[in-house]
Amino acid sequence: MWKILKVVSKGEYNYVKVDNHPNATVNGYVLHHRVVLENHLGRLLESHEVVHHLNGEKKDNRVENLQVLTIVEHSRLHGLEQGRQMVELKCPCCSVVFVRRRKQTHLSKPSKWTACSPACRGRFSATIQYHGRTAKVESAISGNIVREFTSYDNREETL
Repeated sequence: MWKILKVVSKGEYNYVKVDNHPNATVNGYVLHHRVVLENHLGRLLESHEVVHHLNGEKKDNRVENLQVLTIVEHSRLHGLEQGRQMVELKCPCCSVVFVRRRKQTHLSKPSKWTACSPACRGRFSATIQYHGRTAKVESAISGNIVREFTSYDNREETL
């Protein structure tokens, strides 16, 4: 279907020069693995389809090493491999211990602490506004993080 005129290695991937490919760059290059699978399938890959390298080698573009996945399937696959960064926290307001994804806590947002609920966040903020940062408040904030860990599809590993 597509005739490969030239192979160029750039970064982690190989690119190929292909005349008249609808998804080519301005200079006429397309990712090698996409062209290999398009030739194998006999059709263009759709915009929501990605090519996954089964052995993890991004320059190994043999047909048997390539798999077509949707963007969602591919993200889920790599998410399970890398795991989710999680944090076990103790609410500074009510002392309940709860778990959140790290990116949903004060560790990745401009804040000093994370509460278990919007109601507790409001109550604790009001306490700070009315009474200031007392020793009790500082103690609650310093005890906010219990532990950090990585979750691998219902398994966890403490950091």
